Amino acid sequence: MSKYSLLIVDADAYYAGIFASRFEAAGWKVRVVETVEDAELLLERKPVDAVMIDVEPFETAIPFIHALHRESESVVTVLTNLGDRKTIEESKEAGVDGYFLKGHFFPSEAIQKLKRLIEERVTN
Repeated sequence: MSKYSLLIVDADAYYAGIFASRFEAAGWKVRVVETVEDAELLLERKPVDAVMIDVEPFETAIPFIHALHRESESVVTVLTNLGDRKTIEESKEAGVDGYFLKGHFFPSEAIQKLKRLIEERVTN
């Protein structure tokens, strides 16, 4: 069982719930918030190993990702419906470690990828 921690930032309760339950079943400690503001408050009190964020609304998500990349050790991945080239490129420029399109992969794939990214970060 894993002891990693994950913060999911997504206003879509359906997807957030699916991913939270799958990560919890894999042994992760999961917190879910709907807004970047709530995420910032939570992270001030308790850092996490990984953050999975929907980039909608784009105008708050991208600056948040930039700040996470600069100020934390957390692995940051995007979970979104937005698959256009501009959004993907801006997310990568902001410092995301992975990009998942909703409905195009299994939660188990996200679990494995986040675990690998965290382990790589720890060993580097």
